[in-house]
Amino acid sequence: MSTLTDSPEFTSNEVYEIAITDPCQGAGVGAAFGGLGIHNQPHQQLANRTAFLYGRQNTNIANINFILAFLARQTSRMSAGWSATPVTDVDLGTINVVRQWGYVNLAGDGASGDTEHVVDWPIAFPNACKWASGMMTYRDSTSPDVGIGLRTDANGNPLLTTTQGTFFLNLFNANGNVGGFFWEALGY
Repeated sequence: MSTLTDSPEFTSNEVYEIAITDPCQGAGVGAAFGGLGIHNQPHQQLANRTAFLYGRQNTNIANINFILAFLARQTSRMSAGWSATPVTDVDLGTINVVRQWGYVNLAGDGASGDTEHVVDWPIAFPNACKWASGMMTYRDSTSPDVGIGLRTDANGNPLLTTTQGTFFLNLFNANGNVGGFFWEALGY
């Protein structure tokens, strides 16, 4: 007994319906449908569809497994102020982009003038901290003329390490109204 060989293809609305007037015909030389025979044609078409869908299912399972593995590599600790997301960097290859954030409460510390504040990151960046920024908060609706930025070294490079960053605060006109500052850092 011979078997049908499937070919993964999907053709919609084209499974042959055997008509009452069709002769009983199996595979053989000179049989309809290129020697397949009238009675084998619908089976061949369904076998081809099955092979096509099976291939698509395997591709989908592989993609789902890839997505699940990707999601399993994402980590965070919202209460501590950090999250890590895996990416494929064009230059660095597979890395985890680490985002960290927090708040420094300055209310009541009496700081004024130009001051520095060192922020210890919640977790150490595995390789480098590439960027950080801060935003001042105020105790009432009056926004004093104050500013925040990153302290730099003699070459103008921000003082950012894998474990901390140094923020520069201009509090000359704070008038006791500064509540503190939010900060955010990004690295890998």
